[in-house]
Amino acid sequence: MDIWLFLLVLAAIIIGWLLGRWQPFKRKGEQQRPDQFSERYARGLNYLLADDSDNAIKIFTDLIEVNKDTIEIHIALGNLFRSKGEVDRAIKVHQNLLARPNLTRRQRQMAIAELASDYLKAGLLDRAEKLYREMIDLDVDTSHAYRRLLDLYITEKSWSEAVECAEALYQMDEPEADVAYSQCLCEIASEAIDSGNNRLARKNLDRAIEVDPDCVRAALLLIKLHMNTDNLAAAKRIFQRLTRESPEYMGLYIEPAHQIYLNREAAVYQDFLQQQYKRHPSTRLAIALLEQYARNDEIDKAREFLSDILHQSPSFEAFEFALRFLKSNPDQLGETWETLSTFLKTLQDKKTEYVCARCGYESHAIQWLCPSCRNWASMKQIKL
Repeated sequence: MDIWLFLLVLAAIIIGWLLGRWQPFKRKGEQQRPDQFSERYARGLNYLLADDSDNAIKIFTDLIEVNKDTIEIHIALGNLFRSKGEVDRAIKVHQNLLARPNLTRRQRQMAIAELASDYLKAGLLDRAEKLYREMIDLDVDTSHAYRRLLDLYITEKSWSEAVECAEALYQMDEPEADVAYSQCLCEIASEAIDSGNNRLARKNLDRAIEVDPDCVRAALLLIKLHMNTDNLAAAKRIFQRLTRESPEYMGLYIEPAHQIYLNREAAVYQDFLQQQYKRHPSTRLAIALLEQYARNDEIDKAREFLSDILHQSPSFEAFEFALRFLKSNPDQLGETWETLSTFLKTLQDKKTEYVCARCGYESHAIQWLCPSCRNWASMKQIKL
């Protein structure tokens, strides 16, 4: 049963209980028999049982007046409208509730929270933001308000505001707030590095690592920052710690290793690739090692390793490299190989390399914020 249908059934039960206990639905000056309400209520139940939720909601909505005893029911009905995608109707219901002067503090808080959710689903982000800010100012369910605001600011890529919300959640000891906080700091640091503001980048990265010492992204950005400022020793220290403590991201370490070692200690770079391939074999490491053999004119070694790869763990990348590698020998290649190389390269760009450990979302590139479940740093590289 869908959640909105369950809530509708629950609302119907509550309405029936109210009808039997209080009958708070009689308007002044009207003399309506109790059985009139019972008949309409029964008709609403019949619609519900017949899976005609639209007519059921209409009857239940008409059946109850807005008063202190039915506020929660109207809130539930507004939520049903939102769940069904009828956001405009949900907004009207919740706005109507907020306009009433006789709401208790708790009822007003509930109506504000639900109206903010309506605005969020309708894409009216500025209105939703205003209501969530009001909830925070009123000290009403502040953790919920900050979580919603955080998601809103992430959607808008308003990273300064996102950091503010993530920090507030972190101070409240909310679950996984440390990961979200450090990742938002990394967003600011990444933009700062690109714009040449090294001081701002360093400040945010230091804080990100302080909040989440296991933040691989912050460490990678710090390596990039150190390389930009010619602090090779610091970059090496962080790089060595990463490879030792977080080997599951080894595919992301090839480029930093290339930057740190290749032009200074080419032998160290090749040794790194060989050692890591033995410990954590992957296509990325294999291709990087093949490229290094070719760069050093170690042709026989490259051919032998390539043959092993194609037989033991063939991949699109390995075949694409083979075509490029053998291109220098016209006797072995022709136009068909060129076409195949292009085809394989196209498939390579679409291939899944990372999977979200939370929801299973697949991607060919690392995405620190999962687009599906919106968890930070949940994507892991799959073994290829």
